[in-house]
Amino acid sequence: MRVLFIYPNLYTQMGFNHGLASLSAVLKEAGHETRLLNLNEQLPPVPSAEDILETVRHWSPGVIAFSCLTQQYDAALELARFLRAALGEDAAPLVVGGIHPTMVPEEVMGCGVWDFVGVGECEQALLELVGRIDTGEAAEDVQNFLSWPAGQRPAEALLPVQTGWTRNPVGEFPSLEDLPVPDYGLFDTQRITDNKNGWFGLLSSRGCPYRCTYCLNHRIIDRYRADLGRRVSSLGFFRFRAADKMIAEIKEVLSRYDGIETFIFDDDLFTQNVDHALAICAAYRDAKIGVPFVVNAHVKRLDPRVAEALAEAGAKILKLGIESGSPRVRARVLKRHMTDADIDETVKSAEKYGLHTSGFVMVGLPTETEAELWETVDCLARTGIGRFRTSFFFPFPGTEGWQQTLDAGHLDPAGIESLSTFTDGSALDFGARQNLLVDKLGCCMSWFVNARWQRYHPETGASLRYAPLCSLVLAMDEDEWRAFRPQVRERDGTISAAATAAGELHYAIRYHDSMGVRSDYFLAEEASQEWSTAAARPTQVEVQAAAAGEKP
Repeated sequence: MRVLFIYPNLYTQMGFNHGLASLSAVLKEAGHETRLLNLNEQLPPVPSAEDILETVRHWSPGVIAFSCLTQQYDAALELARFLRAALGEDAAPLVVGGIHPTMVPEEVMGCGVWDFVGVGECEQALLELVGRIDTGEAAEDVQNFLSWPAGQRPAEALLPVQTGWTRNPVGEFPSLEDLPVPDYGLFDTQRITDNKNGWFGLLSSRGCPYRCTYCLNHRIIDRYRADLGRRVSSLGFFRFRAADKMIAEIKEVLSRYDGIETFIFDDDLFTQNVDHALAICAAYRDAKIGVPFVVNAHVKRLDPRVAEALAEAGAKILKLGIESGSPRVRARVLKRHMTDADIDETVKSAEKYGLHTSGFVMVGLPTETEAELWETVDCLARTGIGRFRTSFFFPFPGTEGWQQTLDAGHLDPAGIESLSTFTDGSALDFGARQNLLVDKLGCCMSWFVNARWQRYHPETGASLRYAPLCSLVLAMDEDEWRAFRPQVRERDGTISAAATAAGELHYAIRYHDSMGVRSDYFLAEEASQEWSTAAARPTQVEVQAAAAGEKP
């Protein structure tokens, strides 16, 4: 049977969806045919609804399957309604899965448009569903799916509906050892790799043992625990791929796609399981892959053996979820139990092994005060972390963070509706004064970190350069800020160039509008030098001289 996947990945970063690639691989292994419509404005031309309808009529899929996040769901729903109206009730079944349907499946099913709503990891479930549809068997009891009795959706006049469907229990988490290699060919992978400057995503594990309030993992675990009637420890949520299979996959990828400059392991926590991390690093090193790579780590889970192994294998960036500089916000709002000392020590330890550190931080968190916003700025300045990425907290429906937002009275419905990414702005309302500060920090975090850096590191000279600019930004009213906001990237380039010319270590916006990168790193990269840390790190003068082709 033919299965058409539709991924409405609009108005956000272009990327690769590991879930869709895995679903496609499982279906192809069973003899089915798959195709993807990857809708992203960075991959033009983006097909219109009429174009997609023509594809459906020409290709005649037996199932049309959507995958979406919360920000993508409205686009998915609008397109599904269009296809339903154009094709009639005899059209191929419309299936939807992904994070948003997993978190609020009843709400999604209640719109009455979808024939099936998938919950959780659906490789085996979708395979069974497609198989039954292909052979004409009843499919209303397939695990992991919400479905209509006898496959009969209610008439349009009865919509939306609150009851009438069946929610089938979820099945076991699929073993990564039993799954085929992801279907990278489903995507226009070479084009995506080229557009992402040679960065290529991999996945060596699934799952996370933590229960951060902004994440969906805790809800997924709760659903599986309730449906399977087992304790969390026996669910097998945190799973790994064997090192030899991972290396074989990497070699296949390198043989198929050109221009891969950096692998990024998209595992939630690559360093969490020491044995797995050591095995992957050793196999990567021994196979002489030779491509630098990037991993995610928890601040409290960086074993020195793993840090050393990462460095020896060629890791270049270690990404850390700091999220807030406020101990109260981390512990009581986010349930991320780490101290300031933990953060400081992990950054120092990583850089001791030559790993460039990258921190994720959020602003606009539920109950966050203005003073706590400045604690995040100070945390970044204090640690001197290699780079940081600032995002605005987004309350995903179904998460504990969503409920916290409601309880605190912060929800801005207009913000939820209008935002397509975590970097557009805040979906929370703290009042006009704090809303403005949140937006300024979210857009200009690197400037404010630079301005406060000298408080913790007197040897850095950029604070005096950036402090007047920050004072100017803070003094702006909302209208002045809205007029200035589009100029931030250009202004950053100008002041960064001046700081570089003066030999001042500083952060500048690089690679993405929300990312601040330390100048010793991006200058070394621009000079085609290998970046290193501590005493081995080249001085600003050496890096500038190398970039100019001179001797310092």
